[in-house]
Amino acid sequence: MTPAHDDARTGTPAPADPPAVPVTRADRLRDHAAGWIDELRQGERPLLRRPAPLDVLLVGILGILAVGGLFMDDLGNDARRDPDAFGIVLAILCVLPLLWRSSHSLRVLIAVTIPFLVLAGNHYGAAGASLGQLVAMYSAAVSRPRIPAAFALFFAEGTTMIWLAIGRRNIGFVDVLANLAALFAVWAFARSVGFRRAYTAELEARADRLLHTREADTRAVLAEERGRIARELHDVVAHHVSVMTVQASAAQRTIARNPDRACEAMAAVEQTGRAALVEMRRLVGILRGNDEEVGGTVQLNEGHNAPQPGLDALEVLVQQVREAGVSVELSIEGVPTELPPGVDLAAYRIIQEALTNTLKHAGPAGSRVLLRYRPEEILVRVADDGRGAAASLDSRDSERTGHGLLGMRERVALYGGRLYAGPRAGGGFEVLARIPLAPGDRPAAGAGERPDRGDRTDRTDRPDRLEQNPA
Repeated sequence: MTPAHDDARTGTPAPADPPAVPVTRADRLRDHAAGWIDELRQGERPLLRRPAPLDVLLVGILGILAVGGLFMDDLGNDARRDPDAFGIVLAILCVLPLLWRSSHSLRVLIAVTIPFLVLAGNHYGAAGASLGQLVAMYSAAVSRPRIPAAFALFFAEGTTMIWLAIGRRNIGFVDVLANLAALFAVWAFARSVGFRRAYTAELEARADRLLHTREADTRAVLAEERGRIARELHDVVAHHVSVMTVQASAAQRTIARNPDRACEAMAAVEQTGRAALVEMRRLVGILRGNDEEVGGTVQLNEGHNAPQPGLDALEVLVQQVREAGVSVELSIEGVPTELPPGVDLAAYRIIQEALTNTLKHAGPAGSRVLLRYRPEEILVRVADDGRGAAASLDSRDSERTGHGLLGMRERVALYGGRLYAGPRAGGGFEVLARIPLAPGDRPAAGAGERPDRGDRTDRTDRPDRLEQNPA
């Protein structure tokens, strides 16, 4: 509702809009003049700057020429005044402001013009002093934008006309035209030099931007690679060490009353440790950068082949967890198909991490693993009936548990999938992931979204609860 409606409802008259102020032609001219002045001031820097050594040398040379010009016969000047102290001071003032030509080119042009006109108006020999104005105009044309550079040209041309008019009596149209043409030629050359400098500066700036962009891309790639290696390292170490810990604990408890069972448990510890070493060697090879990946198999320097784990090794993974004392029920639905290597690895690692969390946090529990193949995606579900990892999220194990859940979330998000990981309504913990088989098959959803009802495998699952408990 607008303020006017509020006023009508309350009976209070709405305030009248202020009358529009007409914009006059003088206002427009004033705005244009302000814009020109701002552009003329563009690039000016503080006056109190130490002059550049080259400018000091240039002023010294031009000062000698300006003073020497007082003693030279100015061609066409029938009433040339003999040099004196006043003329020498004026000649020096015609070149002294050039010390700041690099930072204040327009101001310097005006500053050298005033004593130059006084010098010419008093009929001193001003040919040498005119070089100061020429250098000032060149500096303005090189370093300033279009409007200030054009101002410098017209200012110098006008000053030259005044000089020729008041300082030289016997002069013809050809002489005037020659002087003006010489000024324009110097100005045009200065503009070309300025354009080339600006073009070179733009190329350097573009190269710097490209370098910064490349460095940022490199840092992003390195961060992504570090994240990938961290996920792999966590999955390998967490799973194998958890299995070894459970099996070693079982061997310690049964060694007195059942030595054979203890020996089997220790043999399983050895086997799991060897598998962990193979995985660790593969990761070390990747970190060193001296490995070669062929057909999904990493060829290590030691001569061992370390195949990337995938769903074809799922039975071995489930058997390891069973040997560690957790009852695991594996169900595969649909027609198993060859998956993209990344999706295959992601699905395997998600199941591995979920079973590892069951070993670490669920206590005596059973776990159910569902792997469902679909034409456009694959669904992974791991649920246990123990106390659940959620109970550890507020405990000392929260940091370790968080790394595993973060790794699962990153793996699923990498392929535009969906993930839920959280407690079940009937007790225990559940991990549910849907991963598209090809990019663009299904848009990525926010974390915590639950697949549709056709994907539900447990009647106790409630979609509203799943949406409120994102991983």
